[in-house]
Amino acid sequence: MVQPRFQRNLGVIGPETLARLARTHVLVAGVGGAGGQCAVDLARMGFGCLTLADFDAYERHNMNRQVGCFESTLGQSKVEVVGRMCLDIHPDLKLRCLPEGITEANADGVLAGGEGLPPVDYVVEVIDIAGARAKQALHRACRARGVVAMTGLMLGFGAALHVFQPDAPLYESLYLLPDGRIDLPAIIPHLGSYMLQEYMDACYRGTGHAPTCVVGATTAAGMLVSELMRGIMLGARAMVSWPEYLYVDLFDHRYVRASVRPSRPPVRLTPPRVSAPRG
Repeated sequence: MVQPRFQRNLGVIGPETLARLARTHVLVAGVGGAGGQCAVDLARMGFGCLTLADFDAYERHNMNRQVGCFESTLGQSKVEVVGRMCLDIHPDLKLRCLPEGITEANADGVLAGGEGLPPVDYVVEVIDIAGARAKQALHRACRARGVVAMTGLMLGFGAALHVFQPDAPLYESLYLLPDGRIDLPAIIPHLGSYMLQEYMDACYRGTGHAPTCVVGATTAAGMLVSELMRGIMLGARAMVSWPEYLYVDLFDHRYVRASVRPSRPPVRLTPPRVSAPRG
């Protein structure tokens, strides 16, 4: 029997898919703008197992876009606040919160499950762009374990979505610069017509913030959850996966599905330990 809290999902998805969601374990690495909204959306869809990882606490500059940021939560752990929101929506949720975030030391172990949770089936990687080492470690662990990883990057009134199958190149060979920074123009290949160049220049140099707002955060989250649902309902290979990507900008009425053209030869782990998602 479908719980009343998820009853209105019926018709969009069927009871069999709801049952599959209840068995699916998703790691959301980074619960700020896109990740926090994504986690709450996954709870509302009926996902049964979530791991939330983020070392950060809320600050006032998070207020414009992060779902758990209020005057009453300033200074509080992001994973604890978003975790409470998810449990308030879905009390039967099996939830693990990692206030230390994803690190080089724990990435592989987090994917293995534990604390009453099965191994992770899908990864939503939305770690802050300053966390390049954590991104690299998590993507390497996903390739090695055969776990699909996806990342959503919000910018302005839009977002870009990238999905990496287990046989995709390593993240660092695609999107890390020699100085360790994220190659933002490569991973966000389009900009809204309204974006102010001086702020983008500072962002690209690593001296300024990534200009975005709540619309970018909710757009990225919607793209992540929708593509994850495609993977569960149609199979992981039905997801728009590297080298393809999606880009949406709601202000410019723009939708792009295109392929990445790497600027240097991509590097793969060989062979990945591919394991099909459970369910």
